[in-house]
Amino acid sequence: MRSIILAQKFTYPAHLITFILMLIQIITIIVVLFLLTRIGSKLKRKEITLKEAFFWGALWFAVGIVVLYPQLADKAASYIGLQTATGIDLVVYIAVGLAFYLIFRLFIHIERIERNITKIIRHIALKDEHDK
Repeated sequence: MRSIILAQKFTYPAHLITFILMLIQIITIIVVLFLLTRIGSKLKRKEITLKEAFFWGALWFAVGIVVLYPQLADKAASYIGLQTATGIDLVVYIAVGLAFYLIFRLFIHIERIERNITKIIRHIALKDEHDK
């Protein structure tokens, strides 16, 4: 019986891998700095509250720190007790949890808006009926 190789293992020079990782770090830091300036401008225009600005600013600042010092995420993962996990695993776990939390908050916010729209429409309908 003939076996089929599904994946081949490629080896890349260490300097190429280092270059790619540094490039990813530089691009990520540029994106983080851009997002932090956007948070500042939205706060200045009163489009977000101070609490929201602090939350998003802290989140993006933490992303920047983890990108610059990935060994901190490894230390945090081992401190928490993720024995076989690397720091990036911890970052992914936190990101997924945060995403679910934000989805939940959006759901609650949309439900509240729908209730408010229903109240407004009822009020307008009753006012129109009363005016006739």
